[in-house]
This record gives sequence, C-alpha cells and structure tokens, in this order.
Amino acid sequence: MGKFDTLTKKYMSNPDIFADAFNYLIYNGRQVIKPEALRDADATEVIVTYGANEKEKLPVQKTRDNLQVWAVKCDDETKYVLLGSENQSKVHFAMPVRNMLYDSINYAAQVDAAHKSYKCLKADEDGIKIELTSEEFLSGFRKDDKLIPVITAVILFNNDEWDAPTSIHEMIDAPKELLPFIADYKLNLISPQKIADNDFTTKGHQGKFSTGFGTLMQVIKHQNEMNVVDIIKSAPDVDSDSADMIEEFSNFKFDRDPEKKGVIDMCKGIELYTLKTQVEGAIKALREMKYPEEEIAENVAKIFNVTEDYVKELMIPEAV
Repeated sequence: MGKFDTLTKKYMSNPDIFADAFNYLIYNGRQVIKPEALRDADATEVIVTYGANEKEKLPVQKTRDNLQVWAVKCDDETKYVLLGSENQSKVHFAMPVRNMLYDSINYAAQVDAAHKSYKCLKADEDGIKIELTSEEFLSGFRKDDKLIPVITAVILFNNDEWDAPTSIHEMIDAPKELLPFIADYKLNLISPQKIADNDFTTKGHQGKFSTGFGTLMQVIKHQNEMNVVDIIKSAPDVDSDSADMIEEFSNFKFDRDPEKKGVIDMCKGIELYTLKTQVEGAIKALREMKYPEEEIAENVAKIFNVTEDYVKELMIPEAV
C-alpha cells in the first residue's frame, strides 16, 4: 500500500470527517449523518461466490478504501445504509465500472448471506418456521427480503479537473435509441475543483462543511495559487488530522507544539509558521555574512522579539 492510500484511508476512517463528506454529497451540507451513527464495516476483503452449482462457484475479491454502516432512524424504525469512499490521487477513466463492481459485490454478498442463513435457520427471530417457495429457494432470497442500500463516494484528493467519465453511459459507444435499455451507473464525485468557493466554511461564513475536510478540499483546490496562505488564515480551526493532511497536500507546514493535540488554530498556526520562516531566513543571512555563531542568536532574538533559546533551536540543524 502506497503512502497516499495509507494517508487517505486513515483520514477517511475518522467518523467526523467521513460524515462531513457524505453530508456534503447527499444533503448539501445539512448535518443529517451523525458520526456516532456510523460503525466500521469490513472493507478489507469482500468475497462473493456465484455459479450454477457449488463446483462452478468462483471467488471474487476486492478491497474497499473505506466502508461504514450508517444506522438511520426512519418512521420509528432503524434502517441501515452502507457508505463507502474511494479515495483517488488521480483522475480514473474507468471509475464508473470499478465502482459499479464494488457496489455489485456488496449487493451480491447480501444475497449470498441471506441464502446461507436460510440453509441454517429453521425459524425466524419471532419463532415462525421458515418455509421457502420453490422460487425463493432457487433465488436464495425471499419475496419480502430487502437489500441494504450502498452509496459510494469518489473523493479526488487532487486539484485537477475531473475530465473522465462520470457514468457508464459516458463510456459506451452505442446508438442513442439503445441507451434506455442499457443499465447506467453514475459516480458520486467529490472533486475540489467542482466545489464552489462559497461552499467552503471560513471564519464568519457558514459554508457546507463542519470539519477540516472542507478546508483540506479548499487548500487542494487553490494550492497552486498565490493566495493559498490567505485561504488558510481565513479558515476556521481544524482538527489535527485535517492539519496533517493539509501539510501533506500543500507546501505549507504548521509550526505546532508536539505535546498539544486536538484543534489547530489556523491563523495562529500560520503566524507561527511565518515567524519561524523569517527567523530561519535571518539566521541564514547572518551566516552568509560570516557572523559568529554566538552573536547570531542574540541579534536575531532582538530583531524578532523572541528568546535566544528559540533562535538556538532553529540554528541546531544547520550548525557546523
């Protein structure tokens, strides 16, 4: 597994971040999906066997990036939805087929699980004897059975335009009159370039994101622009996971106290970063001017109104 996969899978495993992404995708930023209503599903190995008989059954194995089960209240009843994320570092031109396969495997696994359960169970949870019709026995699925819905989000951690197909129909070369008879599958895409700037949450503006996920998408969208520092300064405080990701996906590095964890003050972080950068620049300049090492700390400390110890800590890596 590459560094990108490791970073994004860990990041999207945070239930707050995961819920924020799907609330933006499905509910236009309304906080409907609660992090506490999510639980991890097994995304590492999804195996389904299918065939006319046991000898013909072949295994199909795929790995999801992230998969969560969402328990949602509906008419005083709890229903479940499978939410999956596929994290992309680059545009993928066959993504509709890839995602269709993942979702199909999940649905097939549910049918397979139901079939196996009826082989083992003699009665349902109410104690009523399970009797299958010949059609139900053949299907391995009862007439009243329902599948748990699967929603997959493709999240592009890149500021490129998604110029790839977003549906199966876009990938097919067929006469228009045939398209109504060809099953389609569309992508649920979260791409930084397609997020309107007004959707981002900033200080004084309530956008459509409630976590640092939105700030990360904003930084990725504008990472090659001159005003990226202003964007970071205007962003609300973010969680440490999002701050770590912002560092990974930009040239910006926060100057943080390693003993302090939790929320990162974006404005303070960039002020410390700017101060550190200026101090390091002064140290380099004085060294090039052949100042004695013992005088550098004293002079730089006076210039920037910081302690000599702070300056000396920044001198250590370059000291000879």
